[in-house]
Order: sequence, then structure tokens, then C-alpha cells
Amino acid sequence: MKCWFLLFLVLLSGFYTTAQEHSGDWDTYIMTVENKPVSVMVDLAFGSSAEAKAKPNAIIIRIKLLAVLQDGMPTDKETKVLNEVEDSLVTKLQGSLQATYAGRYTAAGVRDFYFYSNDTSGYKDIIAESLKKYPAFRWLAKTEVDTQKDNYFNVLYPTSEEMELIKNRRMVDQLRSKGDIITAPRRIDHFIFFKTEADRKAFALAVQDSGFVVENAGREQGIKDRPYSLQISRADKTDYDNINKVTLYLWKLALQHFAKYDGWETFVVRGADKE
Repeated sequence: MKCWFLLFLVLLSGFYTTAQEHSGDWDTYIMTVENKPVSVMVDLAFGSSAEAKAKPNAIIIRIKLLAVLQDGMPTDKETKVLNEVEDSLVTKLQGSLQATYAGRYTAAGVRDFYFYSNDTSGYKDIIAESLKKYPAFRWLAKTEVDTQKDNYFNVLYPTSEEMELIKNRRMVDQLRSKGDIITAPRRIDHFIFFKTEADRKAFALAVQDSGFVVENAGREQGIKDRPYSLQISRADKTDYDNINKVTLYLWKLALQHFAKYDGWETFVVRGADKE
């Protein structure tokens, strides 16, 4: 008997708590810039938080890595030390300036740490104190008035496509935690919203050629932007590679039809459930 435990892939807004109830929503993702990897760790909830509104100044700290691989990423041994450095910076800057840590960016042999604060007085002395135990690291630091949080949104925050991959990974991790066999094909439902009925029809025709079945087409009441909904399904595996290919195909096709791909849902398949 299949376990009909539905797992919903939340919208971007679902990652966030309200500004009054901000708590960190941390994630890490990898992207490629000029054929080199870039590692980003970011608090996805920071941008909509009360802290973001109240803290207009960015504090940016750049540390030159000591031991790097050919691709510019730190070695495992270096990573352990960098984690200690990060903890020290967070503790000191939070304690002295009530700074909020927003994330880090690692590429080409350097790691940049991003904080936001209302007070930046003596920030270099505070950073120097926090790095006193790590004299081998060379570092630079600066502050910027960043009321629009450009450093956060343009440097740290994932693009729409990267966010789709993050959401997929979270969904697959939920399935794994429930004992799911992610290599077992099963029905997966996808949801898309359109501006016009004509766009929805064109999209539906296109995906039917790829084996998708239209399950439901409706109109959302009180929705002005994209009121025309479409639910489609297909049997697929839920491993990272496969689900990324499926969802990115639908996401890009939705863009071509001025639509919004709104995620997927499925049920858990365990060993005894396989048919």
C-alpha cells in the first residue's frame, strides 16, 4: 500500500517567516562563473526580515584563502579553520554591533562574508580582534550604505533558476527522510499559472508531446495576475538529476508562455510499495 503522504514544494514566499518573526533560513548552493565554481551560503529569509529594514549598512570582509584546490575552492582542512573564523566573526560582530550575518561567497581563492548593521563604528578593530587567533589569514574589510540590500540580492541571493534547484533539493531531502525510494518512478503533479487561457492551452499542447497528462484546468477567483491554473502529471523518478531536468524544462517553458511554474507534489514510495 502506498503511503499517500503528500509533499508540497513551497513557493518562494513559503521560505519566509513574517518580518516580525524572522528566523534564519540558511541554504548553500553552487554556481559556475567563468567555468569556475562559486559556493554561496545565504540566509534566504534575511531580505524580508525586520533586520534587513532596520540595518542599512553592509559590512563586507574578504579573507584570502591559504590552501586551495585547482578550482579555487578551499581544501577540507582549510574549510574546518574557515568555519571557526566564521563563528568568531559572527560572535564578535553580533555582540559588538548587533550585526546580522547574511551569508558568504567563496570563489577564486577568497571568501567574502556579508553582515548588515545599523552601527559600523570601530568595525575594523572588532574584526581584527575576532581574527587574532588566525594571524596567517590576510583580510580586507569595508562598509557600504546599502539600504536596498544590493549586496544581498545581487551577490548572495540565488537566481530564479537556482532557487528552483534549491527547492527541488529540499523536496527530495524530505522524501528521503520519509524513506522514499527516489529511483522509483511514480506520479508527480506539477502546477502552473497563466495570464491568459490561450497561453495555458498552448502550454498544455506543448507538454502533452512530452508525455504529460492534463489533470485539471481552472480559474482562480480573486487573482488578477495569473488566474488560469493548470495541473499536469507524469510518472518520473525523484532523484536530483531527473527532477531537476523535469522541473527546469517546465519552468523554462512556462516563461515562454508568460506563466509561472509553481512547484510539484508527489507521494512517498517505500520498498514494499514498488509495483
